[in-house]
Amino acid sequence: MFGYIIGGILIYLVYRFITGFVWPVYKATSGMKQQFDNIRRQMEQDPAFNMEQKQQASTINEKPRYDPGGDYIPFEEVKEK
Repeated sequence: MFGYIIGGILIYLVYRFITGFVWPVYKATSGMKQQFDNIRRQMEQDPAFNMEQKQQASTINEKPRYDPGGDYIPFEEVKEK
């Protein structure tokens, strides 16, 4: 008799965990994934966005406007006695 009560409580707790946590998390993540896919698809179809991406990619590959090697100041550590 006591085993049936414990078993019923465990089944109820598993049910509550699945319906209160697992299922909402699954629904939220699948919805977010669908929204990200829609946004990605819209950006791929938008010609203005594609042009901006090409311009950004070309500026990333360019050399810097200044020479970082000329700004280096040699530094020596002084050991304390």
